[in-house]
Amino acid sequence: MRTTSWLSLTVMVAACGGGDSGPPPLAEVSGSLKQLAINDTSIFAIDTTDSKVIEIGLDGTVIGKLPTSGAVNEVVAAGNWVAWVEVEGSGKIINRRVGTAIESMRTFAPHIVGSAEGLFYSDTGLVAIWTAGSVPERIATSSTDARVIAVDASFAYMVEADTSVTRYPRLGDTSEILQPTSMAATVKDGQIAHRTAEGIRLRDLLTGFDRVVGAPPADYPCELLIAADGVLCGKYHALNGMLEERLRDPVTGYVVTDTVVHWIRADGGTSELHRTDLAEAE
Repeated sequence: MRTTSWLSLTVMVAACGGGDSGPPPLAEVSGSLKQLAINDTSIFAIDTTDSKVIEIGLDGTVIGKLPTSGAVNEVVAAGNWVAWVEVEGSGKIINRRVGTAIESMRTFAPHIVGSAEGLFYSDTGLVAIWTAGSVPERIATSSTDARVIAVDASFAYMVEADTSVTRYPRLGDTSEILQPTSMAATVKDGQIAHRTAEGIRLRDLLTGFDRVVGAPPADYPCELLIAADGVLCGKYHALNGMLEERLRDPVTGYVVTDTVVHWIRADGGTSELHRTDLAEAE
């Protein structure tokens, strides 16, 4: 079933095969997974039943759990590495595995993001890059409660305690408020997406071109992910003012590479890992 919602009050529903459940999952595991991350060889997710990170090969082979001591609340990956944040006493630890070697660093209240450039984190007023085998290097100074959501060659993008989105230059001191208030804001490839009463807005930060790409139901909860010229919101792909149901609820996490999204459907103590190419027509 595909649901297409236009930006007017009209809602059109077109049947596509009546009850087709789609292709089989890449993997099916016991547990409730969320927060996907992907690198060159594996996919990682947090299992909420034990707050550990599970590793699954790109072919769907379940490899096992990463070695952790405390509850994990964030995981990111890129290239040949994976990193996660786990609780230790009154603070937290950032762990990074490169190959089989694991490095650890104790911090206060970190948030992590990953890219081809490396592992970045924010923590009580700073944003830093932590290169493998070296000490962290500050790249920007932020407000104390700001949380990093993305880093590119020029800026660190942060969500402030008041939900505003600010970018801090990597070379310089002058910050800029991109969005005075936001809901579920995300930044990727020079664009910012966030939810509003009108729907999901997507703005090009270079040209300023701003538009509503789709309007999911206001009470539908989701995390936003910029993908394939549009924005994912749970099962919906918002694109050009329309919504397409490309995934199947309950969606608990996803990660995108080019136009390919790997996503988790968790229900009844079992989680399915799926792969969908958003560039392919259903």
